[in-house]
Amino acid sequence: MNKILHLCFFVGIMGMTMMSCKSKQIVTEIKSANEPATTVETVKETPKPVTQVSTQPEVTRSESFKLAPGETNGAALNKKYHVQVGAFNNHDNARNLRAKLVAEGNNALVVENENGMLRVIIASFEEYQDARAKIDQIRGTYPDAWVLVQKK
Repeated sequence: MNKILHLCFFVGIMGMTMMSCKSKQIVTEIKSANEPATTVETVKETPKPVTQVSTQPEVTRSESFKLAPGETNGAALNKKYHVQVGAFNNHDNARNLRAKLVAEGNNALVVENENGMLRVIIASFEEYQDARAKIDQIRGTYPDAWVLVQKK
């Protein structure tokens, strides 16, 4: 009987403890929540020319390469600097990327280096700075793009 009384007493204490607990969540009232928002008029200034400096590491490789089988854009090989966006061993993968780039309006081509690696080039330039500018432009889509220079 004594055990039953202790058990009932313990259950009663626990029940009262559970019912008397308050939430410990802090509620904050924002005084200006019901006030209408104010608008700020912005003054438009004329844009000033800004020189952008690339924060990306410069990657430039010099290789001997030729047009891959089936390519006809030989004029691009007359330029010195080429922006590469993909490298493949599989011809179909290289051609698929080239087709995607051409569909987007790029003058893309596939070249093959002396080791048989297929390089997908998105654009070719006479000046190195132009190639770097193209890399900065496409960095979001092709983060591993780099400059390929034809060894002569």
